Amino acid sequence: MNSIERQKPSREDMMTWIKGFTKWPHRLTGTKEGRESAEYVKDVFDELGLNDVEIESVPSVCRETSICELNINGENIDCCLANGTNRGAETGEFNSEVKDADVVYMGKGLEEDFEEIDVMGKIVVCDVYFLPNDQRGFIEKFADMKVYDPHNKFNRKMKQYNIYSPNNWPFNYLRAKNAGASGFIGILHDFMDCHYFHEDYTDIVNVGGYMELPALWVSKKDGEKLKAAVKSNVVSKGSLHVKTVYELKEALNVKGIIRGMSDDIIVVHSHHDAICRGAVQDASGMSVVFSLAKYFAARPKEEIKTTLMFLSTDSHYTDYEGHVGFINKRIKNNENLILDFAVEHIGKAMELGDDNEIVLHDESESRIVYVTDVYGLPEIVYDAVRKHGLEKTMVLPVHHKSEGEYKSGDVCSDAYDFNARGIPVVSIVSTPMYLFHDSDDVDKVHQESLEPVADMYLELIYKVWDIYSKDTDKEWR
Repeated sequence: MNSIERQKPSREDMMTWIKGFTKWPHRLTGTKEGRESAEYVKDVFDELGLNDVEIESVPSVCRETSICELNINGENIDCCLANGTNRGAETGEFNSEVKDADVVYMGKGLEEDFEEIDVMGKIVVCDVYFLPNDQRGFIEKFADMKVYDPHNKFNRKMKQYNIYSPNNWPFNYLRAKNAGASGFIGILHDFMDCHYFHEDYTDIVNVGGYMELPALWVSKKDGEKLKAAVKSNVVSKGSLHVKTVYELKEALNVKGIIRGMSDDIIVVHSHHDAICRGAVQDASGMSVVFSLAKYFAARPKEEIKTTLMFLSTDSHYTDYEGHVGFINKRIKNNENLILDFAVEHIGKAMELGDDNEIVLHDESESRIVYVTDVYGLPEIVYDAVRKHGLEKTMVLPVHHKSEGEYKSGDVCSDAYDFNARGIPVVSIVSTPMYLFHDSDDVDKVHQESLEPVADMYLELIYKVWDIYSKDTDKEWR
């Protein structure tokens, strides 16, 4: 094996790096574990021989929940606080304690469900349903999307749901809040039968102020018991106690440099923060970043046409303030970012079983690659997807977005803020249902995809350099 082959991405290296991340129970922004995982990234960057390796901090509002308790009719029920709720201001300590309130079941929590019932001071219970994951329907929305699905797997019917966009939540929550409810309980249907659900995506709807009302997730099983009790002739009483602190802490971005023949910068990035062990989200993405850093660190400078910046972002769960701060610093320093290669979530496909258990499939979850429609990049990326056998992949051309409400087809990935600032992106991401769930561990990683994804990005960097070398105007922004 020659020196080049020894430096090419290997599954063994990538799994070692992934396991290095999953030794922590979580890697939340602003926590000890979050800092330790950032230091782990720095150590790996140093070991790989990158230059100017640095941890950069950005102020970011983080939430800590010290109390989260629910009791209905004298029985304690396992629950999890819905992200962003029990918050009355940008920062501060918020304590919600409700004792012996009436509990009322409001079905799906539609407008008509609230028309006849006064919920003032009551704890509202609603079913929360996720939309079926209609990949074929999504594909049909975009005439310019290219799809690589040689075995027609997108046409299979699977029990999968889209847990990443608004459904009847948070609108039922907002109706309860506006009607003066004292608490909200969401029953998780179409999800693993547990109460842990760590994301809400309320940032893509107009909440209108802060989400003061505490909202608690409960499992489908506990929810059905709760509904039965509320529907009975017995008057149901509930108590809840939630205590949260929203305060400024430090989001920690980690960068390392390989200087090339030009000062213009190509970024290769993923994120290291995670709500749980986060093997797929996003130790898997970081393993690709590390493997590419290892390869290019061993190449002669004359082969590196632009400077490469390898980056691990933070604040994935705190409104991406770290991402914005990172980009702002580059602009302040007059650093010219000409392209962002983002890698996220190399995971196995899953669907729900008959009892809402996780059923894993020994194949990759479907993937989407957002590609800025410049320099023929969408076609180049699609050809690379096919060459490296990345089946179940959708390549979606996108355009720069600077402001306005999120819309279907916008860059919905860790590259969002790069695209919003006019930086071209190539961003691969998949969305299995176990993301943001405590089951995201090493067994969920689709190991067979690790090397092909890394090899594809390796090829794409060289392809971009070819275009860059021929573009005498260097108008990449």
